[in-house]
Amino acid sequence: MNYDTITCTVDARGVATLTLNRPELHNAMNGQMWDEGRDALHRLEQDAAVRAVVLTGKGKSFCSGGDLKYQRAQREAPRALKISEARKLALWLRELDQLGKPLIGRIQGPAYAGGIGLVSVCDIAIGLDSAVFSITEARLGLVPAMISPYVMRRLGAAKARRYFLNGRSFNAAEALAIGLLDRAVPAAELDAAVEEELALVLQCAPGAVRTIKRLIDYVDRHEFEDNCAYTVDRVADMWDDAEASEGLASFAEKRKPAWAAKA
Repeated sequence: MNYDTITCTVDARGVATLTLNRPELHNAMNGQMWDEGRDALHRLEQDAAVRAVVLTGKGKSFCSGGDLKYQRAQREAPRALKISEARKLALWLRELDQLGKPLIGRIQGPAYAGGIGLVSVCDIAIGLDSAVFSITEARLGLVPAMISPYVMRRLGAAKARRYFLNGRSFNAAEALAIGLLDRAVPAAELDAAVEEELALVLQCAPGAVRTIKRLIDYVDRHEFEDNCAYTVDRVADMWDDAEASEGLASFAEKRKPAWAAKA
C-alpha cells in the first residue's frame, strides 16, 4: 500500500502497522491523510489475515492535531466543501473505533488536539512516559468537535470539561491516571510493551474479538431490556460457532487453538 501521508505494512503474523507519516509537521492531519487513512483501514478490515493493527507516528510526535495551514484554507471553501472535509475525520475516527480487530496505539511522542482523538479510539493505548498531551483547540478559537464523542467516552464528561475548556498541558502520568493511556513506559521499553499486548491478542479468536468489540459498543449505548435480548442472542450464536467449538476442543485436548498457531 503506497501513500503520501501514512505508511501501512503487515507482518507475517498478521500484525498491521499504520503510521502517520508527516514527521516534518509533527504528523499534523489534513484531508489527504484522512482519505489515505480510511483507504488503508478499509483494506485492513477486509483482509482476514490481519489480526491486529498498531497505530503510531513517525518522528518525535505522535500527532499534533489538524494541519493549521489546511484548516485556514477551509475558510475560503463553500459550506458544502467544509462539511465534506470535516466529515472525513469524523468517518475515519468512527471507522478506527469500530475496527473489527484490536487497535493498539503506540504513542511514541506528544499528542495534541485531534491527536488526542486518535489516542481515544485505540482499544489499548501505550505511550512514552516522557510524552505530553493537550486538547488545544480553545486556545486557537477552534472546537474539538469530531474528537469529542471519543475523548468524552474515554475521560468522562467532567474530565472533558477540564481539558477541553482551558487547553492545559499534562504529562503521561496524568494521562495514565485519567485513563487516556493504559500504560506509560520509557522509550527503550515502548516496542516491548506493544509486543506484550500483541502476544495476548494474537492468542484470542479473531471472530470472537470482532463480536466482543461490537458487544461492547452495543451494550454501552443501550439499556437493560435491549442488552438482555442482544447478549442472549450472542451466546446462542456462540454455541453454534466453529471458533467456539475449536476453542473448547483445544482446551479439552490441551493444545493451542488453530488461530493461535502463529502467535
